[in-house]
Amino acid sequence: MNHRKAKIIFFSLLLLLLMQARLFARPEGRRQEEENRKSLQETEMKILQSERRVAFDSGGWVNYRYDDYNEDDNDSSVEDSYDYTNSLDVRFWFKAVLNAPFDSDYENKHSLYVRIKDLYINRRSEDTAEGYDHDGPHLDYAFLTMDFRPLWVVAGRYYFSLGEGITYSNVHDGAEFFLFSENWGVKAFLSYTQPNEYNIDTSIPGYEKNSDRIFFGTELAYKFGTDQQIYSYLLIQRDNSNEQPEDLSRDYSYNSEYAGLGAKGKMFNDLNYRAELIYETGTSCIFSTNEKSDISAWAGDFELLYNWQVKTHPSFYAEYAFASGDKDRVSVTDTQNGNLSGKDNNFLYFGYIDTGYALAPLLSNLHFFKVGLSFNPLENISLFKRSEFSLDYLRFYKDKKSGGIYDLDSTQSYYEIGDEIDVTFNWQIFSDLNVTLQYGHFMPGKAYAEPANDSEDYFSLSTHIVF
Repeated sequence: MNHRKAKIIFFSLLLLLLMQARLFARPEGRRQEEENRKSLQETEMKILQSERRVAFDSGGWVNYRYDDYNEDDNDSSVEDSYDYTNSLDVRFWFKAVLNAPFDSDYENKHSLYVRIKDLYINRRSEDTAEGYDHDGPHLDYAFLTMDFRPLWVVAGRYYFSLGEGITYSNVHDGAEFFLFSENWGVKAFLSYTQPNEYNIDTSIPGYEKNSDRIFFGTELAYKFGTDQQIYSYLLIQRDNSNEQPEDLSRDYSYNSEYAGLGAKGKMFNDLNYRAELIYETGTSCIFSTNEKSDISAWAGDFELLYNWQVKTHPSFYAEYAFASGDKDRVSVTDTQNGNLSGKDNNFLYFGYIDTGYALAPLLSNLHFFKVGLSFNPLENISLFKRSEFSLDYLRFYKDKKSGGIYDLDSTQSYYEIGDEIDVTFNWQIFSDLNVTLQYGHFMPGKAYAEPANDSEDYFSLSTHIVF
């Protein structure tokens, strides 16, 4: 069987699988979206190599994903809310590049990138019939890049981020300016949440219809030595969200500012490091009194990665991350069940950090430690030459033992949240066909009361085709 026939048969089987299922509405998780974004990153940022004055390219990406949770409420005596979820994510992209004239003495390139997303979701509940939802097609990315070296300007629907992306990283509408020299880099942006984007505060009436937030950010980076970089940034977030229907008795506004300082590079040989420390200020609202409360919160992320240049190419890594919590809060995201009095010490952010597969909590009111290993024991087998296994161990603690975390089942006033083991197998079968298996097993600690202290399992199968 040749390469082309294998891909056709594989893709046909995926379509047949999905034709058997009806779909149910459910927002796609942030972790899954980040994985998809990274898979598409090389394609979406591709600069066409062409001597033509105007060059065009287009393509697509298809992802089938199956997710299965067991005891997602950590209570084996209660039937799970759903059995499994599968989805078909289809994205088509187009890019046009205006190259410099062939005989010019400059190399400036201007480009337009557009991507359309169409998502079919299947969610099967344990105790109800299947249903379905079709989200799309809608505009995923659409941005214009203007090259005025050393200044670059990007405008449109684009992936904005600061630092390591914890404080803020998302696809929003806006404009960004980059100014680079040999060692220095400066960027600034103004962005807005997308229409109909879910609000991070789920206690706001109509949170699923509107999240009207504005972000202004700036970052300064300096490179030195062989592979060293330090950076700092500022972010201002302003909440203009409106309740739907309007709630005249309550104020839900959350306005915040962030200052970040970070560094990354090589310590020696193949040992890499990265570190970032973040401080948050601003104001939030006390739900019961409508009084304003000052925010004072911290977060940080520190990681070491060693790539050992021996057979199977193992990598060893260790990470510690934390974010402060508030002892009064039940919910780390919402105004209702939020801070009851005094300063709000809960760190609330608008970006992403990977906290594992099964528990997958937000970083707020959390300390987590991760150690792991990735390697390719099958590298001498041609079929599996581009495959990788990884094994991670994670340990979670609360910052404030009386405060809540993102998982509302963690109700006890103890620091120990629990342990998790994650296993991943990633296999690049062909240059345009990839399969990933993920498994996570979370074991609750003292912060979970009986009977909501049973282990939780997560499994997923994800495959994508690029064309």
